[in-house]
Order: sequence, then C-alpha cells, then structure tokens
Amino acid sequence: MFSAKIKQQVLSEYLQGTPSRLLMRKYGIKGSATIHQWLTHFKLFGIQGLENHSRKTFYDYSFKIKVIKWRQEHRASYPVTAAHFKLKHPVMIWDWERKLIEGRLKPFKGRSLKMTDKAKQSKTLKQLQEENELLRIRVAYLEKLEALAQKKSQTKRKPS
Repeated sequence: MFSAKIKQQVLSEYLQGTPSRLLMRKYGIKGSATIHQWLTHFKLFGIQGLENHSRKTFYDYSFKIKVIKWRQEHRASYPVTAAHFKLKHPVMIWDWERKLIEGRLKPFKGRSLKMTDKAKQSKTLKQLQEENELLRIRVAYLEKLEALAQKKSQTKRKPS
C-alpha cells in the first residue's frame, strides 16, 4: 500500500523523534505496529526490507525443518526465529509448524528439482533422516498432548 519512498520518509521522521501517532495521521497509517514492523524490516534487511515484493519466495522443505528445529531447540519466539533466519514474516514459521503437526508439510511440494543420480540419492538420504527426526518430534508432541488430555479428564472425574 505504501511505497518504499514513503516508508523511508516515515522512518526518517520517526527516528528524528516525531511521535508515531502524528506520522499515522499525516500519512494515513492505520496502526503504530506498521511503523514498528517497517523499522524491524529496515534493521534486518536495509532499504530492500522496505520494498514491496509481489512474488513469493520459495523455501525448500529442509530449510523449513531447519527453522522449526532451531526454534524448538532454542525455545525462541517466532519473531526471534524469523530475525535469526532473516525471514520477513514470523507467521510463516507458525504456518510451517502447524502444517508439520497436521502432516501437511511435504518435501518438494509443487516444485521439481533436476539433480544427478548421486546428488539425488544423497538428497533423498538427507530427507529421510530429516523426516525421521521430524516424525520423532511429532510423536513426542502427540504423546504429550495425549498425556495432558488424560490428566485433564482424570481431574474432571475426581469429585472435590
């Protein structure tokens, strides 16, 4: 909705001390979170972070798994994880995790890659190892979920 030039102007004024509510009124920005998001994108990606991209970026399956594993291992929030991997939208990570839990995150979805046989075999082995690790994570998650459900139903049964 806003050009990169307008975003730069807003951030310039904001960093010079102009309150966000005045900038919102002046430029027709609906919420102060928008200005803070522009600032975050600028800090992470520079001027390019302010540009509007009409095309989607494709992230392969192994990258998505790497991001999900890193977030779980470091117990990081979505914004922190997104910043670590230089992703503009933290909600993408949440979406990948939901798809993983639901069994809808699949390798090579909608994409075909041309590789030599040897590269294809090593890629396949790597994918199988990642998928195996992923299934372990999923099983552990489902076991915890089931244990919580059982615990909840047991507490409902006990009269107090």
